[in-house]
Amino acid sequence: MLRDWMIRDPGFLAECTALRRAVEPFKTLEALQSSPEWPEIRLRFDRVLSTVRRYHPSDAPTPSPNGSRFRAAHWNIEHGNWYEQVESALLTHPSLKDADLIMFNEIDFGMARAANRDVAGDLATALNLHGLWAPLFLETTLGRDDDARTASGRENQESLFGLAILSRWPMSEIRVIELPSPEKLQFDLERMIGRHVALVATIERPGAPFVAVSCHLEVHRTRADRAVQVRALLEALADERRPIVFGGDFNTHTFDRGRSWDTLFGAAVLMLCPDRALARRLLYPDRGGTRERLFDELERQGFDWNESVDREPTLQLRFDRLDELRGFPVFVQRAVRSTLAWAERRGRLRLDWFTGRGWKATGGFTVAGLNGPGKASDHAPIVAWFE
Repeated sequence: MLRDWMIRDPGFLAECTALRRAVEPFKTLEALQSSPEWPEIRLRFDRVLSTVRRYHPSDAPTPSPNGSRFRAAHWNIEHGNWYEQVESALLTHPSLKDADLIMFNEIDFGMARAANRDVAGDLATALNLHGLWAPLFLETTLGRDDDARTASGRENQESLFGLAILSRWPMSEIRVIELPSPEKLQFDLERMIGRHVALVATIERPGAPFVAVSCHLEVHRTRADRAVQVRALLEALADERRPIVFGGDFNTHTFDRGRSWDTLFGAAVLMLCPDRALARRLLYPDRGGTRERLFDELERQGFDWNESVDREPTLQLRFDRLDELRGFPVFVQRAVRSTLAWAERRGRLRLDWFTGRGWKATGGFTVAGLNGPGKASDHAPIVAWFE
């Protein structure tokens, strides 16, 4: 369901609020799905989560300054919790301003932590670009980590969390591709309901249209699970013959999660692995025995990423954000954190990527200085050129 909205829809807000209240009493996804209310609730969720918001610039965007090639940016903006810094960077940073295509992960609509903004709509307006936003999940809480602090006492409104694409050129043939997702983990652990998706659109670049794909892969399970998500996406795009630009937070941390021993194994690697070997593992997650198998799926389908990556980290690991540690008693958490503090500093991860098919990538880089505590996001943005 595609809607052209520049203002908030009170009926949509009321439905999101009603759905949030309807699922809050259920402690597990199994309990929710076995309840007599579930068949009706599921249909209502399907309608809400299939709604794509579309934004139009107030004036025609200026022509691209880049001639035969274009510049793409991708950024996981940590919901828009630090919105003013994100907007300022996109308007003024020499590496980001005037980008032709911008993809976003973790971008909120009606979440208190981001001041209940329509973050994608506000950015589309500020940058005077065409825009799309699609939801992944409806949140039943204020969120996690720093979210309660940035919520500043506000309550959620629409309570949605999603993906976005902004473009200098109009967008058409808009699709939302659902991916295999750890729905039980996300509801039982993070108290949000939904699924992972890819947002796909044809970018109507004059004389040379192409397909843009924005996707945020899951983080809670194994490398094999992320590979399955990419395989499902590529199967859905199997008949596409136009060039494709695919950007996103692929969560390529190279560790498996979800089993009792995974946390201890990961901690041991961060503590004991020699510096150079660890850096190679974390910054080259597409190579070696611990590689993320999603890259094998991409390579089989003719995608390339090597010319659009500089092998710099896009996220600094923070142990206080790991759900596995939160399950231990407080005194154990303190002991573990103090023991692993130095290992945490070595956890410099390459999670964000551009990959493409049908293009010649002519360089890519990570934009430094915008990520970290109190900055625009916990992730650094990335930029790549395509021709």
